[in-house]
Amino acid sequence: MKPSFKTFLLLCLVLILGACASARPAGLSDDQLAAVASNLLTALDSGDHAAFIQDMSATMQAYFTEAQFASLQDMLHNSSGKFVSLDRPSLTNSQDYAVYRFPAKYELETVYVTISYSTGGDKIEGLFFDSPNLRKQAQ
Repeated sequence: MKPSFKTFLLLCLVLILGACASARPAGLSDDQLAAVASNLLTALDSGDHAAFIQDMSATMQAYFTEAQFASLQDMLHNSSGKFVSLDRPSLTNSQDYAVYRFPAKYELETVYVTISYSTGGDKIEGLFFDSPNLRKQAQ
């Protein structure tokens, strides 16, 4: 049996409306998210490992050993300079995660810091840094 044109239009409408749905946030307020991100970047800049991992999930804390932390700090300082300030994030969803992308100003460039939380969660589940200088250094 061949689907009707009305069925096709209905499916298209469902897909379009689903794509237009607003992103589901983490379980923190906008002010709390900004404070966590700022504290994380300040701790990274100053070499404070304990403060850097305090808002991370157990899995993330286990990954970010002091050696991993020091390596990330060196890479950021060498490619981007010192942390200066943080702008407002954009929010998207990927699977069951709230993904926040913060433009962070460093001395030499803007670094895009992506922080992921489980939807409705309050612990950092993912962290990613991106900038032209970081990409060059990674090559």
